[in-house]
Amino acid sequence: MQNSVPLNSVLNERLIINGGERDVNEVSKEMAAFINVPLNIQDALKRSNRIVFVANNPSISTDQLEKLLQPDDVLVLFNHFIHPDFFANHPLASALPKLLFFRQIGDSKLHFGLPPRSNNVSVMKRMAKSAPIGILLSNQSYQFPSPHEDPSPSDDPISSERILIIPPAVQALLQSAQHHSVLSDRHPVVADYPCFRDVHSSAPSSGFLLYRLLLAAREHLQNVQKAVLPLKLLMLGFNDNDKTAHFWHGHNWEFERREMSSPPPEVEVIRQY
Repeated sequence: MQNSVPLNSVLNERLIINGGERDVNEVSKEMAAFINVPLNIQDALKRSNRIVFVANNPSISTDQLEKLLQPDDVLVLFNHFIHPDFFANHPLASALPKLLFFRQIGDSKLHFGLPPRSNNVSVMKRMAKSAPIGILLSNQSYQFPSPHEDPSPSDDPISSERILIIPPAVQALLQSAQHHSVLSDRHPVVADYPCFRDVHSSAPSSGFLLYRLLLAAREHLQNVQKAVLPLKLLMLGFNDNDKTAHFWHGHNWEFERREMSSPPPEVEVIRQY
């Protein structure tokens, strides 16, 4: 069994929020979560009724999404997200605000879902023309890495069709506090997360990190708006048992699935395999 240690024992004392640093003691965990979200998605959350997380689960179909999505949703998509053309072109889906999260690969200059790795950069340009878009990068801003800086290029061989250079329209998004922010995988919302001592870069999975972030952000928003109920959260395709592969061994899947098996009020988890 791997030895684990809560992240709060190694938590940085400062947060990088919308391009500036804030001491974690200056704000509550809930406020720290909300202000770590790009500004235009903060605005979208104030007007929305539900946050829909879409896992990169191949069993999720566009027909299913078409039936589930509502006009007052905010979408959360991850890394090299599924069904990019649907989210960019469908009449309803294209009009919904979208928070895109891209995870740093280990401690390299690369992020999953951005060049030189497989990406939907061309679709992101279309998305930004149709609805508010926010981009969260884990741990560091985009470093404009070249293919030779990929620590494991055989994991995702480059094809002739892949976009390797961020186009100007997406560069502008990445340089705007309105659209872009950096999220540490040691954010206070996961201070209790048991990472593994013997696994380099052990940290929460992308889905769990964003779940905790927006769970706290909605609590802050509920307090500010004095709402009776918090924003609804819908987790589509997130599973809580061993029917799906564990993927990377640096995520504490047992801890995550145990928590996700008993979600709090106003959180719905649709599990599918």
